Amino acid sequence: MTKITKELLLEKGIPKHSKLEHIKKLNLSNLNLKTSDLDPVLFSQLLELEELDVSRNLLTEIPNNLGLANLKCLNCTNNDLEQITSLGQFENLEDLNCEDNLHLTICDTYKLIYLLPNLQQLNGSNITSSGYQLRFINSRQLKFRVNAYWDKKYKAQFLESSTADEMRAVGNKFVKSAVANVKYGPNSLSEFTKWRVEMIASELLASLLQHKEESSDSENEEENEDEVFKNSGRSNVISGSSTELFSGRKTAEDIAKSAKNERTKVPQNGNEEISKTKFQSGKERQIKVVNPTKKDNKIAMNKEAKTTKRECSLTLVAVSKESTPKKKLKYRNSIVLEPLHYLQCHSKNNNPEDFSTQLWACAFEPEVESSQIPDVELQSSRNVAVCGGDSVCIIDCETGIVCHKYKSIGEEFFSLAWTTLTVIDKNQKRKLNVLAAAGRMGVVKLIHAKVNYCYGSVKAHKKPISTLCFSPKRETFLFTGSYDFTITLWDIGVPDLDYRFQASRLLVLNSCSTPLKMSLVPTCPDHYLVAACEKGCFAWDITPTKLEGKRSIEMEFLFPIYNKEDNENDYHTIDTLAFCSDDLIASKSSKQGSIYLWSWSKTLKKWKKRNTKVHAEILREFEWSNTEESYIALTACPAENYLLCGDEKGDIWMYKLDEFSTGYVTSGEKTLPTQILKWPAIEAKGEIIEGTFVNVVITDSEFKYLVAATDKNIVVIWKRM
Repeated sequence: MTKITKELLLEKGIPKHSKLEHIKKLNLSNLNLKTSDLDPVLFSQLLELEELDVSRNLLTEIPNNLGLANLKCLNCTNNDLEQITSLGQFENLEDLNCEDNLHLTICDTYKLIYLLPNLQQLNGSNITSSGYQLRFINSRQLKFRVNAYWDKKYKAQFLESSTADEMRAVGNKFVKSAVANVKYGPNSLSEFTKWRVEMIASELLASLLQHKEESSDSENEEENEDEVFKNSGRSNVISGSSTELFSGRKTAEDIAKSAKNERTKVPQNGNEEISKTKFQSGKERQIKVVNPTKKDNKIAMNKEAKTTKRECSLTLVAVSKESTPKKKLKYRNSIVLEPLHYLQCHSKNNNPEDFSTQLWACAFEPEVESSQIPDVELQSSRNVAVCGGDSVCIIDCETGIVCHKYKSIGEEFFSLAWTTLTVIDKNQKRKLNVLAAAGRMGVVKLIHAKVNYCYGSVKAHKKPISTLCFSPKRETFLFTGSYDFTITLWDIGVPDLDYRFQASRLLVLNSCSTPLKMSLVPTCPDHYLVAACEKGCFAWDITPTKLEGKRSIEMEFLFPIYNKEDNENDYHTIDTLAFCSDDLIASKSSKQGSIYLWSWSKTLKKWKKRNTKVHAEILREFEWSNTEESYIALTACPAENYLLCGDEKGDIWMYKLDEFSTGYVTSGEKTLPTQILKWPAIEAKGEIIEGTFVNVVITDSEFKYLVAATDKNIVVIWKRM
């Protein structure tokens, strides 16, 4: 028998190194190892280990606390394993071989498929399709049956119980009975079914007991709160549904202060590992707007909209907010927008007190109107994807329902982008909408939104990804911008019917700083890519005939100095840009207090190839918020010729561009916005939430809906009247 020591691990590890944390592959096969020989203290130091071979040993189980968060490939064939649910600790595992373990059954195999969300290969076979069936379809059926069994047999007894002990007794009886009586699938999988039923029933019981406790606590406060509401003089509320109760929430002032100190996207340690991925579907905490009617500048109680504490523990209330712009704006062509929904659906650990998770990006899903190729027309649907924290939510703008929710524990999503792939299915072509999302981990998640399935991931960068962009001409071409100062072009391929796909890196664009927002030039999307970066605005040549190796910056765009007293840097931080038409680009600098509208074609004509620097041909300078905050994104609606940008107060600045497409303005003159959409104050449990940063605002292609994502974990949806 071989004793496992640090020296042995270093000898068996690859690459050869003096430190365990740098080992990526480890072969411990055929050493007569027992379970007790696997020392968690030693193994927990293998921080970067991706492949482990412990085949042909005497292991009866794998210890629960080995760590190995990065483990992707495990070979434990030819052992004496009796149970393998402890392998669930390796949540990033993609390839597992556990054949020739006499005591393992098919039910153990099914448990593994359920416990390992990223598993693609099991005992040499691809299980992507069966894994989806098991984790989602099978689980959905079991949850339905367990809930039905509860409603039929035990719900009445539970509600009649007068004490917590009686409730727990009924609940424990329910769990045991459900395991014995809820049936689904073939008899050969009965052990697996019982295992899942016990898990689902226990989760249901825990949820019911928690809700019962919270409801009991809330009833003690309800009388006093009703009295407060009666005297508050409010007439309209925005009501929603929730099952969680506020307690000890920070004040709006505290949140505003902390948010101001947390505007940077990436913390110092930007390489945390993803530990768990899962989909959730359903209606998140959402607040539907009841249009307020002014009466003596107050809002009185609307009795029909009143909800009890048990029905809604989080109530957001629209209150009157009178404010006058510093300058008198002429809203000649203003658009009438009414707030439709407020949602708080990206909360960390589903905590209703979370008003600090920052929402960084949103994008409308393309709508496929026809399955015929190539005459298909792609337009925006009413579904919008929003990312922030560890979640990506897909929301129906009309109903306010969160159709799908993807969570990746430990991740912080910064960017997302849609593409529509053409898939061959039984000799017929059909369209498939795929959502790419990425952030702190440097990993791009590829999500088939229609079936709630993350079918793959691409390890694109070692540092966090700040921005994503798909090519409008080549559906599989994805550009990823990173904090490693590069932009990489990937071909993500087209998945087959089993969701197998092959991603390949085509090109690397070197930058001098972090790219924050990028876009392909509409008139030549196969030739130029433009990016707003920490140290300026740049363009690269991405001509397809030259897709190899690395490329340097082709053009650097220069803008007027907006603060001559600031000589600390010789560059501007361009934190956002957007193409408003085939030729017009809008961009803004950090601390600029305005937005430049400039011409791509006129700037290109001025550029001399022997010099990378060229002055942007500015057509207009729009007045914007005089703030020092960065990372507030611009967006454009080319179909309606509008430019939009949020600000640090929660307002949305809107500019109609019809009259600005040609001509110049005199130096120092700024053009006022067409209108400013004011942020309605939001009340949560008696406190007004103000000082909201609108990190990003977006519209669908026809401008039916406007969606704003904020630094307060609030998504607001307006509808055009």
